[in-house]
Amino acid sequence: MTQTLKFACPLDCFDACGLLAEVADGRVVGLKGDPAHPVTRGRICVKGKKLLERLYHPQRLLAPRLKDGEKWKTIPWETAIDIVARQFENAIQTYGRHAILYYADSGYGGLVKSVDRLFFNRLGGVTVPRGSLCWAAGMAAQRYDFGDVRGHAPHDLVQARCIVIWGRNPVATNPHLMPFLQKARQQGARLIVIDPIKTLSARQADIHLQPRPGTDGALALGMAHHLVASNRVDDAFLSRHTHGFNRFADSLQALTPEAAAAVTGLDANTIRRTAEQYADRIPSSIIIGMGLQRYTNGGQTVRCIDALAALTGNIGRSGGGVNYANRSITRWIDRDGGAQSDAPPPDPRTFPLPRMAHFLRSAKTPPIKVIMVAKANPLVQVPDSRAMQAAFARVPFKIVIDMFMTDTARAADLVLPCTSILEEEDLVYSSMFSPYLNYARQVVAPPGDLLSEYDLFRHLARRLNLSGYPDIPARHFLENAIRPLTREFGLTIDRLQTAPFKLPHDDVPWPDGKFATPSGRYEFYSNKARQDGGPPLPTYIPPLDASPAFTLRLLTPHHAHSLHSQHFAFRDDVPVASIHPDAPERQGLASGQAIQVVSPQGQIPARLEPDPGVPPGILKIDQGWWHQSGAVNRLTRDTLSDMGENAAFFETFCRIEPAPDKQGGHTP
Repeated sequence: MTQTLKFACPLDCFDACGLLAEVADGRVVGLKGDPAHPVTRGRICVKGKKLLERLYHPQRLLAPRLKDGEKWKTIPWETAIDIVARQFENAIQTYGRHAILYYADSGYGGLVKSVDRLFFNRLGGVTVPRGSLCWAAGMAAQRYDFGDVRGHAPHDLVQARCIVIWGRNPVATNPHLMPFLQKARQQGARLIVIDPIKTLSARQADIHLQPRPGTDGALALGMAHHLVASNRVDDAFLSRHTHGFNRFADSLQALTPEAAAAVTGLDANTIRRTAEQYADRIPSSIIIGMGLQRYTNGGQTVRCIDALAALTGNIGRSGGGVNYANRSITRWIDRDGGAQSDAPPPDPRTFPLPRMAHFLRSAKTPPIKVIMVAKANPLVQVPDSRAMQAAFARVPFKIVIDMFMTDTARAADLVLPCTSILEEEDLVYSSMFSPYLNYARQVVAPPGDLLSEYDLFRHLARRLNLSGYPDIPARHFLENAIRPLTREFGLTIDRLQTAPFKLPHDDVPWPDGKFATPSGRYEFYSNKARQDGGPPLPTYIPPLDASPAFTLRLLTPHHAHSLHSQHFAFRDDVPVASIHPDAPERQGLASGQAIQVVSPQGQIPARLEPDPGVPPGILKIDQGWWHQSGAVNRLTRDTLSDMGENAAFFETFCRIEPAPDKQGGHTP
């Protein structure tokens, strides 16, 4: 007999899909979208479908493995837990807690695996990264402007009369946004896409602007100049709800549409018309993607874009907003599962995540002696991965938790397998797009004696006698985590099993014009930004320039069929390098030709493909490829954004060459 059971996708993407698993004889035999989910409505993407492939893949890890010379040997869980505990104890006794580095990222978006944070806090605080590979620059920017990061509910988008998709490709990375866009357009909304690349999303737009990479801030300020000069601003909103408007308006004097055109490569009249479309078709919504903040000026770019919404009064208005992320549910989740302790607060040592290789090389007081990695593959995803490999290898003992033998796991000394979302009960929420908290029931039992990460850390806490660590079942942890929602709204796990939960009356952020900033207003002028060492006003700062030896700016967006490095694991082909057909760098190189892409950091193999949607001066390679194919972060530099300590991936420059032949020459 086949059962159909609800669960939720934990992948680190915008959508947090509701899914259905078909189960027969204790085995999952099919996955499909849940038509009852209020946002994802029965649609499932390729990545979601691959959850089933990963669940039963023959290369999945099912038991702990310990490196023995050049080989791996399988060991019991009891032995593995004892090894981890002894490594932690020895490091602490000899060097102190900061000799342990714990790195977890976004490989899994459920709540139950976040117990790792609680474990290391109860350990007293170890060395952990700060900043992000993904979105920290934009998050920091919106905290300066609004005081917090909040987005409109997806269904509110249909109220917009103009929608600007800025640096996002929802067809590939946010597919469940598309039905809301389509409905808005059916009701007369204009769709503007701003992206250097002519993506599939851009091909559907009424207007597509292709600014030079990293110049979006100049475009936004040029638009702002025209709005102020032509009196297309909301005086009432500006006077009642903003701080520093006059200073901002004065700062715009030099950045006319003509000046912005010279910087961006766009036409000045196009900049004016785009500004007018946005300002005259109230309410207007801006939807920001991750790409435009992956530059050294990334945070300032987001601040410049935020200012457009404030100028026109498109904040606190249905159908408006600047939608970068949605932290509404997150504010109500207790990630420590209600744990109480008399232990002193944790005292971690931190370092900027994009510069992890540099930190591992330079840390002295104390040096890193043990690394544990979970929900991440840093040897593929961290910038300058060749330097990262070398630095990782210098650490005496390395532990990785993963479902597969990733590039990072292969470089470890001990690898611990973990459960799939289908094998444990959990709560899944997105802080990017979906405002819903989703329940994921356990669909099937884990194979053999496989431990979940929740139980692994519970066993480790017992072994280390951690004071104040909650020795409770995972269900109790989840119940405690949503206790703020239970107290305020009566939410329970049983209620979540029937339908996803959304905060009541939270479709439109900032409806009362009261913001979480120090002034209580939207802040064009941010004293906090000034105190942090940055410009107090939204400011255009040019991105880095190419050099004569490396003339192509490398853009590394997400692939529609993979998330970070999770889905390129078992491919034996090489990345596609897309370049404009008439780019001078392509002279003498044929379509489909094997090439190597070279940067100051390293080189990778690739296959050359012309693409007229990629402007001259740009080389596009999707991220996520493993080392066996050509990990694109062998090319990238560990540059930081202007705020948030975000990885400025798009400030890498490269060149292309014919692939060397087997005799050391080049293929013709």
